Amino acid sequence: MDGLLLINTKNRTLILNSRFSSTSTYHPLTITHSLIHLIITHHNLDNIPTILHLPTIDIEPITTTTSQSDEDDDDDDDDDEAQLNSPATHASICCNLIRHQLWLACVTSADMEPSIIFEYLNQFWNLLIKYLNPTTSGNKIISPSMIEANFELVYQLIHLTAPTRENPFGKNWSQLELIDELIPIKTKLLSKLISDATETLNRGKHQYRPKPTIFSSTIPWRPHGLEHAKQEIWLDLIESISATLDPEGHILRFEVVGVVDIQSKLSGLPDISLKFTDPTKIGKVGFHSCVRYNKWEKEKIISFIPPDGRFRLMSYRSTPIHSSSLPVTVRSTISQGDQGGSFKLAVTCLSAISRLTLRWQLGKLATGIIPEQLHCRARDGRNIQPSWEWDEAKKEISWSLQGEDANCCITGLWRHRSKENEPSHAIGVEFESRVGSPNLSFLGLKVDKMEIQQQGSSSAAHPFLNNTHHDHHAHHRDATSNGLASLAASFVTPAAAVSKGVKMKFRSSRNPSGCTYNYEAGAGVW
Repeated sequence: MDGLLLINTKNRTLILNSRFSSTSTYHPLTITHSLIHLIITHHNLDNIPTILHLPTIDIEPITTTTSQSDEDDDDDDDDDEAQLNSPATHASICCNLIRHQLWLACVTSADMEPSIIFEYLNQFWNLLIKYLNPTTSGNKIISPSMIEANFELVYQLIHLTAPTRENPFGKNWSQLELIDELIPIKTKLLSKLISDATETLNRGKHQYRPKPTIFSSTIPWRPHGLEHAKQEIWLDLIESISATLDPEGHILRFEVVGVVDIQSKLSGLPDISLKFTDPTKIGKVGFHSCVRYNKWEKEKIISFIPPDGRFRLMSYRSTPIHSSSLPVTVRSTISQGDQGGSFKLAVTCLSAISRLTLRWQLGKLATGIIPEQLHCRARDGRNIQPSWEWDEAKKEISWSLQGEDANCCITGLWRHRSKENEPSHAIGVEFESRVGSPNLSFLGLKVDKMEIQQQGSSSAAHPFLNNTHHDHHAHHRDATSNGLASLAASFVTPAAAVSKGVKMKFRSSRNPSGCTYNYEAGAGVW
């Protein structure tokens, strides 16, 4: 499965989508636009096909045809159906399950058996009923509002059960007790059990032994008996900023999407607790299956036993109350003719940026840049000559600017074979800059403390210091417990903190209706 989307058919909006696989050529918003187009064109949702074929390139709104009894329209109907249902021209399919006002759309490769995907969708629907509407009255309806109110829970269920190429029938369906252990169902019986257990502990009855959990036995995501010569853990806090600007450059819409990636090389069975200084800044959040969700829900502490190696601990998105200024802006003026076109790019960036790279695809019919007409002028009026390169295979031109020269105005001409050529509406921008506080994100999210406890030993904890470098915890150990204690108490091997990655979209000055801006920056590694 490449990805799963949950759509509100009444409001025609996307409620939630899973993270699409790296091999997928489709973007969730593009597919959502196509599916919403189907809702608009079909008054009866029962007429929407259960299987839709997706084109390989330039996804257009998916259209379907209704059966006609009139003999005069048979030829036209055959042509339209052939356009939609021809599997030979499509690399992926979209399997649909519509219940009440909720649309579950699963995108997968065309070579996967659709019955497997529909089996997963039906099992996932029953799982949603089990967690979101566990009533015995026979009312088995899941509304979009239930999904929105339990965003984190639904995201966890998708992560635990979604099919992959390695497990085409879905993960953990044969171990439903594992799902129940990670995400307990909130029932009156469970609440009473927790209350009784708390009362027993308060009375000092040490003979009380809680029911064994999967965290005291074999863990599916972590091999048994791991040993590493060094005890080390790296943490990457990466954020991308999505902003919509008006023609004057004012921010109309602002959203921050972040992920926390971890590289773990710890021996034994480490139990880690991660705490942020102000977790209320985090909006909607999704966790790796190793995270104890109840701990986060009650105390806003991320408690987990990590897998070995690199993995994504969590992802989140939030809308800041106060939108900060963007680190890079590009204002474009584009015009085209029969044999070519001209462009003007006005680039403005922060002084902290030390290196800037611009990439722009000029269209499939472009033949190249006219070198004699390529000029670049700095803010102070002097002519500069940035290094540039034309990629014939990608039909892409790139510029590399250093230091103060990053604030400049670039003009030039290009040639194309036909006026039907269409340059890309996205300019890729990559930049590097030194960050004063690597553990401080754009949201202001900051790692306060990480506690590492080896089962059978005391915990080792140390607050993260406001250091101006990446910090890598590493220590040669004589014993696992000593190694973890040193790991949480030492900072060694400093390295420069680097932020990089920007993607912008612009519109022609002849139709200045705003632009969309995406920014990615590494906020720190430990």
